[in-house]
Amino acid sequence: MKKIYLSFFLSMTCAWALAQDTTSPVLYESNRIILHFTDTSGKFLQLARIFIDRGYDIDMKDPELGILRTKPGPLRGGAHFTDQVEIKSIFRDSTITLSGVTHSQSTGHDWSVYDIKAEVSYSKKRYSNVRLSWEEMEKIAALLQPAFITYSRVDVTEKSKKMEGWQYKRNN
Repeated sequence: MKKIYLSFFLSMTCAWALAQDTTSPVLYESNRIILHFTDTSGKFLQLARIFIDRGYDIDMKDPELGILRTKPGPLRGGAHFTDQVEIKSIFRDSTITLSGVTHSQSTGHDWSVYDIKAEVSYSKKRYSNVRLSWEEMEKIAALLQPAFITYSRVDVTEKSKKMEGWQYKRNN
């Protein structure tokens, strides 16, 4: 009898854990915030107003395609005045997906200034541009007041293709 209750308890616990995995954020791997709404009518203009109110300039907007993107704007709390964040949004059916790119500059050993771009994702590093940008995207998401929020991971790394080596062969 105890084995039946124990197996029932374990199966329910595992089912609950699986259910939690689908509804809880996968923060350690997330680089997209997905906002779910019952109705997205008017959300395009509302998001554009939120961007403008928070100090961003609109870079690209297309209501027909459902694309709204900001120009790189100053990152609040960034370590340097050159730290910037660019926020991208895509509207689909009843969801809005937010993603972003951080822009910063670094000086190399040869005193050259390098522009550094990084995909915004969840990070635990304190005062990092990636974390501050993620928190900014979460604030914008909260201002839109979605029914619920999920997180996802999209692989944006460019895989390098293996190049065939070229050999010179002599004809003797």
